[in-house]
Amino acid sequence: MVQAARREGLSLIPISGHRTLAYQRGLFQRAIRRYGSEAKAARWVAPPGHSEHHTGWTLDLGDGDRPATDIDTAFENTPVFAWLVKNAAAHGFELSFPKGNPQGVNYEPWHWRFVGDADARGVFHPD
Repeated sequence: MVQAARREGLSLIPISGHRTLAYQRGLFQRAIRRYGSEAKAARWVAPPGHSEHHTGWTLDLGDGDRPATDIDTAFENTPVFAWLVKNAAAHGFELSFPKGNPQGVNYEPWHWRFVGDADARGVFHPD
């Protein structure tokens, strides 16, 4: 996917992938201090053991030409985000936490999970 974006002149950058429980615990503790409670922190940072990053199937992505938008909702205004919306599914990725997601997690335009292709998901294609 990075190569495909590069062919179109874009700098798609993986920022964060797999996280250990210990690393996630540290992120969550910082979020508690920042937001004042576990419940408020969990809207931004998953508690240890509950992050999609533990699966190894999730990436936080950025625009290498606009690093100020890393892990920020401003990322949705970048050419890389526009490219992801148009092309990520063809590479087996979907936006994990779109606006108004049923999980109640705040919108994270940088957070994409790998879901594979239709064959990997078990969809039958009679050919």
